[in-house]
Amino acid sequence: MTSTRHTPPPRRWLLPPRPDGHRLPSHLSAPAVQLLLSRGIGDDEALTRFLDPLGVPYPPESLPGVDIALPRLASAVRSRETVAVFGDFDVDGITGTAILCLTLRRLGARVIPYLPDPVAEGHGMTPLAVDRLVSQGASLIVTVDSGVSNSAEVALASQQGADVVITDHHVPPPQLPDAVAIVNPRMAGNQYPFPELCGAGIAYKLSAALLEYMSQPDDPSLLELAALGTVADLVPLRDENRHIVQRGLEFLPFTTRPGLRALLRRVHLANRPIRAEHVSFQIAPRLNASGRMAHPETSLNLLLTADEREGERLTSQLEEYNARRRDLTTRSVDIAIEQVTASAPLPAIIITYDDAYTPGINGLVAGRLTELFNRPAIALARADADHLVASARSTGDFSLISAISQCEDLLVRYGGHQAAAGFTVRNEDYAAVAHRLTGIANSEIGLFGPEPSLEIHAEGALDELLDPSMAELCARLEPFGKDNPVPRYLTRGARVTNAGYVGSNGRHLKLRVSSGGSSIDALAWNYPGDWGGYETVDLVFQLAEDSYRGERRPYLRIDDLRPAV
Repeated sequence: MTSTRHTPPPRRWLLPPRPDGHRLPSHLSAPAVQLLLSRGIGDDEALTRFLDPLGVPYPPESLPGVDIALPRLASAVRSRETVAVFGDFDVDGITGTAILCLTLRRLGARVIPYLPDPVAEGHGMTPLAVDRLVSQGASLIVTVDSGVSNSAEVALASQQGADVVITDHHVPPPQLPDAVAIVNPRMAGNQYPFPELCGAGIAYKLSAALLEYMSQPDDPSLLELAALGTVADLVPLRDENRHIVQRGLEFLPFTTRPGLRALLRRVHLANRPIRAEHVSFQIAPRLNASGRMAHPETSLNLLLTADEREGERLTSQLEEYNARRRDLTTRSVDIAIEQVTASAPLPAIIITYDDAYTPGINGLVAGRLTELFNRPAIALARADADHLVASARSTGDFSLISAISQCEDLLVRYGGHQAAAGFTVRNEDYAAVAHRLTGIANSEIGLFGPEPSLEIHAEGALDELLDPSMAELCARLEPFGKDNPVPRYLTRGARVTNAGYVGSNGRHLKLRVSSGGSSIDALAWNYPGDWGGYETVDLVFQLAEDSYRGERRPYLRIDDLRPAV
């Protein structure tokens, strides 16, 4: 299919808070005040709490279940038992699995890492995985980023003589698995101060507690792996998650892990300051690519290898997977947008299927549709001759897991949470599932749901927004991510001095814009439709950097534009 440009519906601009009614320092510019107010920071005390929360990092032994898990893990280590580490196949699960494998191996345990096949097995433990691990001699299975909903599989492991320790961050179901321990900050009665840790964060906390329990020195370098998982899993980058990412990103440029070193060299980040944005757009997509295009063990092996040549080989393999993933995603998103824009009105929930989609990229397709149309979206791909596998994404208050669970009688399996979920369905039940989900969305959202929108955090002239004081404030607020988004700015009336489409397929709009004494390049990636040839524009953008012949050059990454009024 030839690539075409499809214009999504216009997005409403959510303007930043007014820069008044606050108790912030008077020397701050109006855009700086707006940036802080957009994060709920209205005085010095709130800023201090944000930048340096009291008590962080919290004692790992205060996590629910850690006190029960530690004796069992220590016993396995001392008895040289075979311990299986069962992780999920996304970056959070992969990095958490690597953390526990490295810790247990350092302590002397025989470790079997296991990541499920995304298509054949899906999320969570399966009877097949339990059988395989027990047959390899595992007498203890430790889960990462999964397991809290796997009562049947935990019971099967117990019947076959293997104990299970669960580490998970998903909301526990009413009926809990009969595991030796469940380490999860969302357990009922939890007293842990911060329940928003991801799977890798919990794996790190458990590893730190186990090393202390066995009188071994701490390994702070594990924070670099926890940081990757925390950024990639889109958990709130506040409180302890902020601490994990800050510390982990300090270690990451100087990692001693051969595979990670090779990967950082490949993306030109070795021995350079690394931001959360670099993880989101350069590192995490490559670590995710193996699970999307083949099997996630390639990425896990990259994190675990101690061999330089193997690190280079695995990096090259991930680069190939990522290039294929990128091309396939672009084609599939084009198809999906064409399907959506061809029908009117916009449905309450977008459900799309095409033979071009694959199980590895349908989550990316659903995410892009949700971002563009501000509707929950589900993309389905062919799993085998008899089944379709779906990935779903949502915004706002619409709970995917609640809606999908109402189709349980029609599904082979399902799982997830409010904002992201998935399921497998037989071919003959697909239409009924789509009909039921549409009905649920119609009743909760209606045909006239919220229009697509862009949240803007500060507004000003280019001179104000590009002022070094704004850059200094942003540096203090990093790392950026969920609940602390990358600042998005609005400048009005910028003059366009040059314009054109660039890139191998001419999909990217490049402008040169000036305002007052500032002139800078602005780029809109995969810009839909014709931009209109305006002389002056109102731009919504994020600040970004490009590298050309070793020189770092700032530019504006355009999120939206309109002709200046």
